[in-house]
Amino acid sequence: MSIILPDWFSIVRREVCHRCSVEGLRNILETGAIRPNDGSFPDTYPQSQDSYARANHYVSLFDFATQTEQECVQQMHYWYRFFFDQKPVTIVILLDRQSLAARLIPNKEAQEHTGERDYPIFLPGVEAFYPEPIPCELFTGYLIICGVYEKIYEYISHHGAFPGLFDRIDRFMKEHEEIYQDR
Repeated sequence: MSIILPDWFSIVRREVCHRCSVEGLRNILETGAIRPNDGSFPDTYPQSQDSYARANHYVSLFDFATQTEQECVQQMHYWYRFFFDQKPVTIVILLDRQSLAARLIPNKEAQEHTGERDYPIFLPGVEAFYPEPIPCELFTGYLIICGVYEKIYEYISHHGAFPGLFDRIDRFMKEHEEIYQDR
């Protein structure tokens, strides 16, 4: 059996990215940066409190470029749902890899740091970390991914903060209104 990844995977595959809810995006744009969650933001998942990113005050990111496509597919059960689990949409912020490269902490380094322990928690293979806030100037684009049917998405190439994204999200939901009504 062959697994077919959604089209948006080819975009996140070549970028470092951060995913969030619409409310999370609002907070990011208001503060001017993606910030590590030190517990002052609501947890999206129960395991967030015990995450490697929280324990070390890092920003949690996805970095698929360090894995082969085969490895990404094999680890899909860990990461896939994060890209469409927010309602009504999940927002993926694409980041300038070159600007982050010097301080980016790859998954392999996190594994070496934790050794054989299962604590703190992180996604194997594809989760990466950044030790400080990531300013909006390093954003290279956005994905709006439908929270009902993950193969429906919109890619927006835009450097920096894009306040007009909220209008695009509204338009996206209106364009796909029938899907949201069925759920």
